[in-house]
Amino acid sequence: MTVLARKRSLSRMEFFIKAQAIYAETARLAHKESVVPKSYRFTFGVPMCNAALSMVENIERSDAFYPNTSWGVIERKKHLALAMGDANALYDIIACLIEVRQGPAKPAETEDGEQKPRKGAGVNINELNRLLELLDEEIDLLQGAKNGVKLIGKEDAEGKLAAAEAEAQRLRDLVAMQSGVRL
Repeated sequence: MTVLARKRSLSRMEFFIKAQAIYAETARLAHKESVVPKSYRFTFGVPMCNAALSMVENIERSDAFYPNTSWGVIERKKHLALAMGDANALYDIIACLIEVRQGPAKPAETEDGEQKPRKGAGVNINELNRLLELLDEEIDLLQGAKNGVKLIGKEDAEGKLAAAEAEAQRLRDLVAMQSGVRL
């Protein structure tokens, strides 16, 4: 049995598997001396791995909310948006790493006038290509998944009222906790 093209949708596991691949690739690159030297491991390697792990965790959390209530839709979209934010944070860390490791404006020259690259300067962008391509694809998948989250089933008036009351109680508890009142 074939599925019509207009009825096809993204597999729930596709962006999760890609996020795990991003995490694995990030860990591999963070431990590669030519990409992140030992002196930069805590500055760049650890935050890169943390951002990738946070993206995987937010995708897992989004899957925990079934969108059969308006609250479930909001929570799922929120965690997908957080995962996209983690992917963008990973982009920012990589951009900063490239900027910091750029090296001198001009390569050092030898006595005979040849330009000699400084050892350890710069990042080979080709080593980051796979990770950057995975990140581009993942952001597109997450955006599509976030836009595709819709309320499943019909929420009746009583269900909407119960959801609104639960949200109001959650907000009251939050205000009470911030003002120092013990519950």
